Amino acid sequence: MKSKIILIVLMLMGVFIPATSAQDIEVPNWTIDWVEDLSSPTLLEPTDDKNSSDWWDKGGIITFEFYIENTRPTDLNIGLEFEADHEDEGEFNWVEVDLDESVAVGGNSNKTFEVTLEAGSLNDIAEGTIHGLRIIAQEDLQLPSTPQTIEADTKVPRVAIMMADIIDEDVPLLAGTETEIKVELTNFGNKNDKLKLTETESPFTIGGCPQLSTQIDDSLSQAVLPGSSAEGMFVAKASSSHPTTECVITLKAISDGGASVSDSLSLEVRSSSSSNAGSSSGSGGNDTTPAGGDDSSTDDGTKGNFLPSISAWLTIFIISWVAIIRRDDILT
Repeated sequence: MKSKIILIVLMLMGVFIPATSAQDIEVPNWTIDWVEDLSSPTLLEPTDDKNSSDWWDKGGIITFEFYIENTRPTDLNIGLEFEADHEDEGEFNWVEVDLDESVAVGGNSNKTFEVTLEAGSLNDIAEGTIHGLRIIAQEDLQLPSTPQTIEADTKVPRVAIMMADIIDEDVPLLAGTETEIKVELTNFGNKNDKLKLTETESPFTIGGCPQLSTQIDDSLSQAVLPGSSAEGMFVAKASSSHPTTECVITLKAISDGGASVSDSLSLEVRSSSSSNAGSSSGSGGNDTTPAGGDDSSTDDGTKGNFLPSISAWLTIFIISWVAIIRRDDILT
C-alpha cells in the first residue's frame, strides 16, 4: 500500500516539475543601463569655456558610460535620443551633446557606449544646482515598440575665480610717512568668496625696500558676491631713513574657494633729504639778487636804490645854460 502511494506522489511530481521550470525560462530580449551607479548626482568637470573670449569663464563637461545587452540570437539596432534639463531651463549659454543616434549590438552580446555633455557659463549658475538628463532607447523596427529610458543627474561644482587690482595713484611716498592703497577685488566665481588671510602671515612681499612695511585692513578680507567687486585697502609705511628708490609691492593670496589671487604695484619712495633739498631749491629760486650784490631785477640804468643817471643830452644842455647865465652876469 505504501509503495503505491509513493508511486502516485512521484508521478504527480513528474507532471508538475516541468511546468514550473517552463515558467522560469526568460524570453530573449535587450536592456539598457548605466555602467556605474548614478543614483547620486555627478559633478560636472570645470573647463575653459570654448565659446567665450574671457579667460575667467568656465564651462562644464561630463561623460557617462552605458551598455546595451542583447540576449537575442540576432543582431539588434537601437535608436537613441537625448533629453536634458540643461537645455530646457536655459541657464547655460550653450549645451552640446555627443551621442550616437543609432547603435548596433550583435546577438548574445553586451556593448558599451558613451554620452558626453558640455555646457557653458558655470560661473553664472549657483554651486550645487542639479540638472537631469535622459537617454531614450528604442528598437529600430517597422512595428511600434516600447522604449527604455535611463536617467542621471549632474551637479554644478564650485567655480572659484577672483582677481585683485592694486590701484596705482602714481603718488610718491615720502620717508617717514604712510599712505592708504586701494585694492579692487572681483569675484568671477559662482559662490561668495574672500581672501584667506591670517594675522601671522602677510600676503604682501616687498622687493628692494627693507624699510617699507605694509599693514592689512579688515576690508581686504571681506566677502565678495558672485559677479561683483568690492574695494579693500592696506597701508604702506616708509621709515624716516628710507632712501629714494622704487619699491615693488606684490600681493599673493588664496581665496576660500581655492582661487589664486595676485597683483603688484611699483611705488616710488622719496627720502627726507631729497624732499628738503627740493624745498630749499624752490625757495632759493625766488631770490634773484646776484652774488655781487647787484639787483638784476631793476630797470636799465638803475642800481640798488640810487636815482637814475642823467642822460648825455641833458648834461650838455645844463652846462650850456649855466655858461650863458655866467656870461650875462659878466657883461652886466
